[in-house]
Amino acid sequence: MILKSHLTCIPVGATKMMLILFLTALLPGISLPAQERKLIYNVIRNGNIIGTLDLIELTQGEKRFLSLTSDVKTRFLLTFHLYSSETAAYDGGIMMYSSFFEKQNGSVTANKRTICDGKNYKLVDKEKTEVVTSPPIRYNLLLLYVTIPEKIDKVYSDNHQKLLDIKKVEHNKYRLTLPNGNFNYYTYENGVCTKVEVERTLFTLQFVLTRIITKN
Repeated sequence: MILKSHLTCIPVGATKMMLILFLTALLPGISLPAQERKLIYNVIRNGNIIGTLDLIELTQGEKRFLSLTSDVKTRFLLTFHLYSSETAAYDGGIMMYSSFFEKQNGSVTANKRTICDGKNYKLVDKEKTEVVTSPPIRYNLLLLYVTIPEKIDKVYSDNHQKLLDIKKVEHNKYRLTLPNGNFNYYTYENGVCTKVEVERTLFTLQFVLTRIITKN
């Protein structure tokens, strides 16, 4: 299956119904309803909740769709508002499409897509398009929230549009190395990620799982 290049990321404020319609459009032949799971996280800095992060997973058979949205407001020297949205669509364990969208203080700072095109992947970054030959991508960053990376050492970043190193550092804890040398740490319980630690030079954030909602 080849996804066409006119597909775009889910817009800001997309509802559950839009997610389902998007899944149907991306993965032809899927019949509703799909199984749904929603993971809700608090974003914490210095002990204070500064935002939320929601991950929705829709699956049916070999088809799988994930969407992550985060909304963070805090103050460094000035008020800082960050909104981001990511999606990924899989068919038969292969990533067919992914997107990364980000706004900082109301301005779009990233709008990227990765599209499977036969044996190649089309990388779209705003107005720039690059086609690369690559083995099938089977694990991207969104899967880190719902699947323990036990048997892999690379994971695809939809933002950086490249494979990143991931390594087990403790029991049920894994470290992701970013291109700039920063790290994210993922901790798991019962097969899902319960905490993400985002370590940066000037600050550390934690995404702490508060609730899981499942529907059939």
